Amino acid sequence: MEDQADILLNNFSGFDFLYSIKTNPFPPVVRFAASRGFGADAASAAEVDLALAAGMAPANIFYSTPGKTKADLESSLGKAHIIADSLHELELLDQLAAEKRMTVPAGLRVNPDFSLSGGPGVSGKFGIDLEIIYEQRDFLQSLKNITIEGLHIHLRSQVLNSQALAGYYAAIFDLAVSLKRDFGWNLGYINFGGGLGIVYSASEDQPLDIPFLSGECTSLWAKYKDELKARLMIETGRFLVGKAGDYHTPIVDIKVSRGRKYLVVRSGLNGFMRPSIAALMAGSGVNGPLTKSAEPLFTSARAFEVSIVGKSGGGTETVDIVGSLCTATDILALDIDLPQAAIGDIIRVGNAGSYAYTLSPLLFSSHQPPMQIFMNSPDNLIME
Repeated sequence: MEDQADILLNNFSGFDFLYSIKTNPFPPVVRFAASRGFGADAASAAEVDLALAAGMAPANIFYSTPGKTKADLESSLGKAHIIADSLHELELLDQLAAEKRMTVPAGLRVNPDFSLSGGPGVSGKFGIDLEIIYEQRDFLQSLKNITIEGLHIHLRSQVLNSQALAGYYAAIFDLAVSLKRDFGWNLGYINFGGGLGIVYSASEDQPLDIPFLSGECTSLWAKYKDELKARLMIETGRFLVGKAGDYHTPIVDIKVSRGRKYLVVRSGLNGFMRPSIAALMAGSGVNGPLTKSAEPLFTSARAFEVSIVGKSGGGTETVDIVGSLCTATDILALDIDLPQAAIGDIIRVGNAGSYAYTLSPLLFSSHQPPMQIFMNSPDNLIME
């Protein structure tokens, strides 16, 4: 993490960095990001509180996610910059500000009219379409209790094409200038989102060309700084932590079934979901990246290094690594060559520093889990 932080801090002068807490919300990791001067990209009200507890100042915490309720907005008011994801959220925030007799600064997440590859914009669940912002000019001007002070745009994760990222950044600068001129917004910050990718497979991935991207960012800022005078921010995503963590699980049984050898581990799918999804994709014939909507669940079939702790070299055998859940989908790896294993050996999976422990339907982004209700009768509800 130190090395990755240094790469960012030494190559992107003029930019601040936001640690995407959903990547890995483990408190010591968040505290490390805070210690290096990073702010937070929070995807829930709970993540806002995680950032505060780690020592980040409210001025460096940016709360952006779809579907924020009025309660979410109220709980984060004064703790973070709130970035509205829809017209409805703007309306809720305006009502809340009126009730509190205050003016609330707000950011706006924009779904632009361009894609990261340079093509036209597409439909998506995140942000407000740029054309709708222009169509709703009267509505935006009717919001008397909030002021638009920032923009947030994020289109894709795990990008390794430096030229594509540079073009995307340039398009965001152009968009920010247009909105500032057309709406008269005094933009205090521009959040360029994330996308900085890491090498998952040494045989397939080419690392991001950081020197090239750094030079392009320097040139862009020199071109636009006089007009925008805004704080520029990039979300670090997995770039900071992805390669810094390993997943370990013990082999608890070894079985052979009709010619296939299975290493049964204590926790597979229920310990680290992404290798299981990668193995299932590979078993279905999918090897390369899918569309952007597959992240962070799936990057590629060969996104993870698997080994046995303390064993290397010598003869190998082809095995499947499976977990102990009562489902055939509980797989960590298929048809993988490993040294001869024994019960009690420890399986290690690399690239586990991001989207690992908390990438589950209940834990991801630190949202409140749904309630379970047992109903004996309409007047007797047991809720837990």
